[in-house]
Order: sequence, then C-alpha cells, then structure tokens
Amino acid sequence: EVVLLSAIKDVFENQHLRLKEKGISYKIEINENIKVHGNYHLITSIFQNLVENTIRYAGEGVEINITNYHSDQKYHYFTYTNNGKSIPEEHLPRLFERFYRADEGRTRESGGTGLGLAIVKNAVQLHKGEISVRNRPEGGIEFIFSLARF
Repeated sequence: EVVLLSAIKDVFENQHLRLKEKGISYKIEINENIKVHGNYHLITSIFQNLVENTIRYAGEGVEINITNYHSDQKYHYFTYTNNGKSIPEEHLPRLFERFYRADEGRTRESGGTGLGLAIVKNAVQLHKGEISVRNRPEGGIEFIFSLARF
C-alpha cells in the first residue's frame, strides 16, 4: 500500500533546491486517501524522473501540475503537466525508449542517461498501468497515466 500524496511530496522535498533555482512551482491535486498497490521506490521513481526532466528541459518559471482526474474500481488516472517547452512532435513516439534523447546534442556529461522516461514507463507498467505523452496546445507537455488501486 503506497499513499501516493506522501510519495509525491517526498520527491518535491528532495528536489526543493533545484526547483527553487529554476523558479519552478508545483500544484498537487491528489487526495491524501489515494493509495496504489505497489512498490514505494518505484512509485517515487515515476515522479522523480518526471520532475527531473522538467527541471532539465522545460525552462525557468515553469509550473508543474499533478492531478488525479479520475478513479474507477481498478485504477487511479493521473496527469503530470508542465507549461514549459514542448517537444517536437516527431520525438514523442520514441520518448519512452531506453537511451533515446530528443536533443541529439546532449551527452551523459551534460546530464541524463536517456533512461529516465524508460524507467517511468516500466514502473507504470509494473503497477499494471499505462502511460502516454503529448504536447499541450497552450505549451508544455502532458503525461497521462494510470496506476492500479490498492
């Protein structure tokens, strides 16, 4: 049993200084009673990698929103959005591939391994969920995913 709000708050607490340096704010719209069946460390890795990608690529002064927009008997459904830089459409289908980088000029030395979103996808799937990504019409990106209820 993982209390999702606690896991997410832990991620933001761990990233507090980096978020502050970039002027990134966040809003979490998840009820404190929402629980998922799974592994705490894998659940936090989902949000850790999404937040780290926002810090690295979205720009400064960005806002992150995490919302539980629906729940049914089997799943909770979430969105993770930021209003920063969008990703060129041709890269979206491959974002969850291991070692894939949308910015070909990046190297490991400049940050990242190309594994973050592959880890996110695998962690979501291990929790019997699905994940997708799209650009938001108003700018930024949106990850839409589900996790099995406890």
